[in-house]
Amino acid sequence: MALAGINEENVLQENTTIRSLDATYAVHKIIGTGRFSCVYNATEVGTGNAVVIKALNDSDSSRRLDRKLYLKELDFLNRLKSSQLRARYVQLRDTVLLKSGMICFVMERLSATLQAVLHNIGPLPMYMCRPIVRQIAQGLAGLKVFGIVHADLKPDNIMFTSWTKTDLQVKIIDFGWAFDMKNVHTMYQKQIQAIPYRAPEVCFQGSLDHGLDMWALGCIMPEIVTGVKLFDVDEEELLIKMIIRTRPVPEYLISNYPTNFYDTKLPVGWIQFQNLHYDVIEQDDQQCCEDIKWFMDLVYQMLVVMPDTRITAVDALAHPFLTIMHFIKYPSTAMTKKNAKLMESCKLDI
Repeated sequence: MALAGINEENVLQENTTIRSLDATYAVHKIIGTGRFSCVYNATEVGTGNAVVIKALNDSDSSRRLDRKLYLKELDFLNRLKSSQLRARYVQLRDTVLLKSGMICFVMERLSATLQAVLHNIGPLPMYMCRPIVRQIAQGLAGLKVFGIVHADLKPDNIMFTSWTKTDLQVKIIDFGWAFDMKNVHTMYQKQIQAIPYRAPEVCFQGSLDHGLDMWALGCIMPEIVTGVKLFDVDEEELLIKMIIRTRPVPEYLISNYPTNFYDTKLPVGWIQFQNLHYDVIEQDDQQCCEDIKWFMDLVYQMLVVMPDTRITAVDALAHPFLTIMHFIKYPSTAMTKKNAKLMESCKLDI
């Protein structure tokens, strides 16, 4: 992507103006900070189009350590512009070069994160969870075509573009920790994935691939409908204990671990996920029962400890929970009509 002549600014700041080759942007308030970058609200001067601008954090050490990751993210965003599934990723609109040599990303402005929605509104009903998961799975299928692993999928990195009763559109954002499978051997396993969404192969230092993101999605699905993190921990050791406590783990992976991991209390999020079984038992509506069963089945297939047998994004898109094929027996119910309308709004061909 072509860059404009160097701006006078050394760093991106609030209430300033910066220019690219094709546009001028008024930078407003900072709206977020990540591990190595800051994000600002901004407006394109002349058109009034709302955008966000992402810039590397203002510190020499940060620039030295993180510039490579930052430029890698720029490369991924540019590559994904040619994806048939580009609607599932935040769109890079422009780049701006500052005097310091820093490149700022100009991206479309989206709405709220999934994390913010769950925090402010609470858990979402199953019929809303389904199109959200379908769109994320579509995005992950598209990433696999390009050999890209996101490696930081979590509710904070899923954003809504629209939110209505008949249209729930989401996009995957923040490719700062993404990696190309051809460079997988260079990855430092401890640096990827937030701990509550970290896959077993990262914890056990196994082979890394696209299955990382499917495990994370398997953690996100129950969180959407319960409002509680499935594995709400901030230490990897505790996460390992919870995985061993809740999922079948091959003996050779845990032979060096003390047997007292079975004394670890089950996490609240896992208990609430398991309580969906009781919803099935107590539910008089057979259609709703089947839907909950298929929901849980898909989560379990995503949370398979061994990545080579974990469900892929493409196979997940063919799963009954996301195709609603199990509703074919109930063609005229209000539940079928509501779900069919929402799912039609997020239909994309792979």
